[in-house]
Amino acid sequence: MRHAKRTGRGPAGTERDHQAWLFFALALTFLTRLWFVLSMRNQPFSVMGPQYVDSYYYHRWAVEIISGNFWGSDVFFLRPLYPYLLALVYAVFGQHVLPVQLLQTVLATASCFLLYDATRRVFGARPAVLASFGFALTGILVFYTGALLYVEITIFLSLLFFRLILAAGQRLLLWIAAGVSFGMLVISRPEMLVVLPLILLWLRRNKSAVCSPAGVPRLSYPAPRSGLIALTAAALVAIAAVPVRNYIVSRDPVLFTAHAGINFWYGNNPAADGTWQPTAELELGPGFSHERLKRVSRTIAGRQVRWSEASAYWLGKGLRFITTRPLAWLRLVGRKLLLFFSNYEVPNGYYPETASAASLALRLAFVNFGLVLAFGLLGMVWAWPRRGQALPAYLFVAAYFVSALLFYVLSRLRAPVLPFLLMFAGFGLAELIDSLRQRRTARATVGLVAAAAVFAVSLLLPVRRRDYSAQAWTQQGNAYLNEHKMGPAIAALRRALAIRPSSYPARYSLVLALAGSGRTDAAAAEFEQLVKAAGPSSEARTLVSLASARMAISYRNFPQAAALYKSVLSESPDDAETHYLLGLVYVSMDSLMAAQNHLAQAITLDPGHAAARNALRAVESRLRR
Repeated sequence: MRHAKRTGRGPAGTERDHQAWLFFALALTFLTRLWFVLSMRNQPFSVMGPQYVDSYYYHRWAVEIISGNFWGSDVFFLRPLYPYLLALVYAVFGQHVLPVQLLQTVLATASCFLLYDATRRVFGARPAVLASFGFALTGILVFYTGALLYVEITIFLSLLFFRLILAAGQRLLLWIAAGVSFGMLVISRPEMLVVLPLILLWLRRNKSAVCSPAGVPRLSYPAPRSGLIALTAAALVAIAAVPVRNYIVSRDPVLFTAHAGINFWYGNNPAADGTWQPTAELELGPGFSHERLKRVSRTIAGRQVRWSEASAYWLGKGLRFITTRPLAWLRLVGRKLLLFFSNYEVPNGYYPETASAASLALRLAFVNFGLVLAFGLLGMVWAWPRRGQALPAYLFVAAYFVSALLFYVLSRLRAPVLPFLLMFAGFGLAELIDSLRQRRTARATVGLVAAAAVFAVSLLLPVRRRDYSAQAWTQQGNAYLNEHKMGPAIAALRRALAIRPSSYPARYSLVLALAGSGRTDAAAAEFEQLVKAAGPSSEARTLVSLASARMAISYRNFPQAAALYKSVLSESPDDAETHYLLGLVYVSMDSLMAAQNHLAQAITLDPGHAAARNALRAVESRLRR
């Protein structure tokens, strides 16, 4: 038998040294993330609001769960695991962001340990040390520890599953635990289901040299049949909980979420650019609203259909685009490929740029996707002769890559591939160090040049950086607006306009901020700029009307404001926010019955609209007097 090469000897070649390096990596992981989370306490990043889109939806869903609506009454619209985890934290600690961030800090630290242990079992101790320190200092992973998204739990479950299948041996309980962890992973990322049969095949046939926990090469025998059966059964039972629940509550056979077909259409349509972008068919009205998306996406040919039919409809539209315009689709796939390998984090909901500006901890976490990719691809090439023992890591990288090509590329969707690339990066760096020490100049030179080339290319790939920067600071301004902090809002919005002067969403929000701070003349000047900047799109026209209504309120011309809000509602009758604003105008006009009607309509359209609910209670109290 040819043993694996002993790259597993630690920095000083002893188990005690390995444990010391592991301790330092875990401490660095924990402290870096804790520092980041605490440094963001007074920032919009740590205040849950509608500008965080999916996170806000998860937050409201978790609140519903702890309020007594545990099972829900309809098909899951988004992936359910994370909101139930949020609900558990809220039930124990209250509806606060910090306990969630602290829990995710602990999960990240556990993930670092799992990454270390899995890498050591596959490649040895020195690659494991390098991978774990890379994990600790990868900025985007630090960033997502503070975000209320499923990124952290996805990474943890991926690594837990990998570590369990490496360590299970003849222990049936560990195989069951591996199955449960994989099932929960699939609930978070359904596309990972395709990995299961390939890993089962590998487990059954694998017979290769791997490293023991002590870093010593040894022979790994095929997994026991009972273990594979237990893993498969546990995974399928965990996964089945979602479709069974969907069918019980709605009698609608939806496998995972109602959003699946919609997501496919977002990623595969004539206007798609490889990232998530709104489409004309689904986004009616300014901004984005999950409640509006639910209503619009489920209305087919003028009638509301079941979610299984709606999802199939949007999936079919995406497939028709692929089959009828194959060249356009291939160009789109090529762009997704470039975006996936770009050293840029395509944002959605949360923006690393604004967080980095506020957090020294995040700026010091210098490892970026391009660096991990450069050494990760090098490690994947050099580890290919040992693919028998590393195949699951290859499969996870491939699965996340193919998922991006099938749907779209976003930073939060790409982030879970990083730990697996870090495994290979650790191996690649360890091999590179060995080559330099052993004066294998040709191998070391090829490795360095290849890594440098990959990193350079990742920096050059085309991304709309200025547009995303403008969006980031616009969102920051809107978050401050939501907190009624007009000074910081104005500063953030002016920064957005300095980056992209033609951004009419930023200009619109600046009008609101200036008007809200009593600077009517400045607001009027910005309104004139908004009229000039707004294009012919329906969204631009709507924002001009809404800004005009806000200016009318500043001049206390409430009838004009009401007329403008009504004109917006004539085109977008399902716009809950405009119903709310019109209701407030009617309150100012002392037309309480009309105010009650529009505030109630806002709540009907968006049951989680807390401001509308509070205003309605005040109006109803006045009506009862």
